[in-house]
Amino acid sequence: MMTRLRALIQRNLPAKIIALVVAVVLWLFVMNEQNPQIEGSFTVAVDLVNAPEGYKITQEEKNVKLKVRGARSVFVSAEPEGFKAYADLTGLESGEHKVKVNAVLPQGFELVDAQPESVSVRLDKIVRRSVRIDLIVTGAAASGYTVGKLSQTANTTVIEGPESRVAEVDRVIGYVGLSGNREDFTLQVPLTPINSDGKAVEDVELLARTVEVSVQLARGLTRKIVSVRPVLDETLPEGFSLGEVQVEPTKIEIAGDAGVISKLTSISTEKIVISDMKGSGKKVAHLAIPEGVAIPNREVTVTVELKPKAQEKKAGAP
Repeated sequence: MMTRLRALIQRNLPAKIIALVVAVVLWLFVMNEQNPQIEGSFTVAVDLVNAPEGYKITQEEKNVKLKVRGARSVFVSAEPEGFKAYADLTGLESGEHKVKVNAVLPQGFELVDAQPESVSVRLDKIVRRSVRIDLIVTGAAASGYTVGKLSQTANTTVIEGPESRVAEVDRVIGYVGLSGNREDFTLQVPLTPINSDGKAVEDVELLARTVEVSVQLARGLTRKIVSVRPVLDETLPEGFSLGEVQVEPTKIEIAGDAGVISKLTSISTEKIVISDMKGSGKKVAHLAIPEGVAIPNREVTVTVELKPKAQEKKAGAP
């Protein structure tokens, strides 16, 4: 039986092989004509995987365009949801990074190109920092009354957020409105984190969003207008010399017992540290308020001019 079967197979073997090859070629030709290889594009979102904990992640390019190739039949049956892209953040730390885009394709497709090939990702570590609370008095008390004392339950608060944002925060402020009051009062003052330019800093959370403030009003106090004198730390930034120093406002109204007020012609600021400045700029300074003196607002803005020594030497050269 086996001998007869072997003889049947081997009979006209060359012709059978040729016929088989021709059949395969014809099949491939027909399939290529009827189901050719074509290319297409799909735009998909780039997912971030293996993101480290404790970071805020900012992704610039949200989508990627995948150019793929496959038989016409697989394009017909393919679902858009089957095409995916991701960027692996394993091992990344704070800073800017370019991360390669990886594609996941349905069976039968091959990747031709991905645009962009990589995405820009910024990792910002979430940190906390203690920041001072500054109160700003707005409005006016009833006629004949002035602020005798402001008391707050906390002088600092804790902020939390991306490290780069937290570093921008110079202080936290709250506005205390007098609104014609003639009696002492207590209120919860909302707080806002601001930078050195006085602008609110976004993406920063306050662990305590308000502070309780008690306002004591006084009447019958002597009032007087005095000048404001900025006091600078003697340590200058390396490579700079001190130029002009201006303060805003230049004069303020103070109130207190006549015996105390009569002796004052000016109010100084607390010592202003300028060693950390990179050039000319502004600093918010607290006033050094003497005992028995009432001042509604404790802050002034000091503009400090710093002159590069190399530039100063060049200007003085013959």
